Amino acid sequence: MQMISSEPMIADQKQTLHILMVEDDKYYFEYVRQLLLRRTKPRFELCWANSLQAAAEYLQEHETPDAILLDLNLPDGQGLLSLGKLKENSDNCPIIILTGSTDDSLGLRAVSLGAHDYLVKQSLGNDSLVRCIRYAIERRRSEEQSQRLAAIQDFVATLAHDLKIPMIGANKLFDALLAGNAGELTPAQTTLMLALKESNANQLVLVQRLLEIYRYEVGTADPSFVAIDLPNFTEKLIATAFADSNVKIRLDDRLPDKKRIIRGDEEAMDRLLKNLISNAITYSPPGQPITITLSAHVGKISIAVHNHGEPIPREIRNNLFQKFWHGVPGKRYVAHTGLGLYLCQRIVELHRGRILCHSTAEEGTIITVVLPSGSKN
Repeated sequence: MQMISSEPMIADQKQTLHILMVEDDKYYFEYVRQLLLRRTKPRFELCWANSLQAAAEYLQEHETPDAILLDLNLPDGQGLLSLGKLKENSDNCPIIILTGSTDDSLGLRAVSLGAHDYLVKQSLGNDSLVRCIRYAIERRRSEEQSQRLAAIQDFVATLAHDLKIPMIGANKLFDALLAGNAGELTPAQTTLMLALKESNANQLVLVQRLLEIYRYEVGTADPSFVAIDLPNFTEKLIATAFADSNVKIRLDDRLPDKKRIIRGDEEAMDRLLKNLISNAITYSPPGQPITITLSAHVGKISIAVHNHGEPIPREIRNNLFQKFWHGVPGKRYVAHTGLGLYLCQRIVELHRGRILCHSTAEEGTIITVVLPSGSKN
C-alpha cells in the first residue's frame, strides 16, 4: 500500500477542494496533480491512493473528500467492480471515473451504477478535469438538497395525515355540542363554539390540501382520465358547491357543440375549479359577480375565471403559482400557505395544460386554464 498527499495549496481550507485520486500509476497521478496545481480559484489538495484498500483506509481515517477520481483497473479491483467496492466506503462522495477506454457505453454503465461522471484519460485536460470535478460536486449537493426536501415532504405528509383524523373528530364534537347533546349552550357559548368550529374547519382544509399536494408531488395521485362535458360539469359544480355563496357566479359558455369535451380526471378537475372559484370569491369586491368563460381555440379549450378585485402587482404575478409563496419579502410579504394556486398548477400540468394570470386595474384579475381539447392521456 502506498499513500501520497500533495502539500496544502493555501491556508484557508474553505477555498480548497479536497480530492482523492485512486490510481495505481504514480506518474499519471503526478500529471493530474500538475494540472490541478495550475488552478487558484478554487485551489485543489490532491491525495493519492494506489489501491482500493489504500482508498478505504484513507476514507476511514480522514474526512470525506469533496470528490474522488477513480481508475477502474487497479491491483485489487477490476472494471466496474471497483466502483461498487469504493462506494461502500465513500459516504456518498461524488465519484468520477478515469478510464483508458473510449467506449461510451462503459462510461454510461458507470453513471448508471452511481458514478457522477467519467473522463477518458487520453483526452484529459485542465479545463475538462476541473469542470468535471466542480459539476460533480454541485450535482451531489443538488441531490442532497433534493433528498432533504423529499424527507421534509414525507414528514409534512405524515404530520398532515396524523392531524386529519382528530380534526375530523373535533368537527363532529363541535356539531354534537351545538346540537345540545351535552346540555343547552348559552348564546355566548354558541358563538364561541361556532368560531372554534370554523377555525378547525379552515385548518382541516389546509391539512387536506397538503395531502393532495403530496399525492401530486410524489406521483401517487393515480388519475383516471375520462371524457368530461366541460360546460355541464362546470354548471353542476357551481350549483352544488357554491349554492350558498353571496357572490353571483355567471357561466359564459362559448363552446361550440363539437368542442365541449376534454379528457380529464373528474376529481382533479373538481378540485381545480373549486380552488379557482373560491379564490376569485375571496378577492372579489362586494356586489361584483364572478364570471367563468369557456371558449375554444385550435386544439384547446380555455377556462377563464374573472373577478373585479384589486389588481395583482407584476412582482406577485411572477410567483403566483409557487408553493408556500405569497407577497414580496420586505414589501408585501405576509404569512400565508400559498398552496391553493400551486395545487391548481400541479393539476393543470397533470392534464398537460397551462395556467396563466392577467390582472389590471381596469379589468380586474383573470386566471385562465388552457387544456387540450379531447386529448388522450
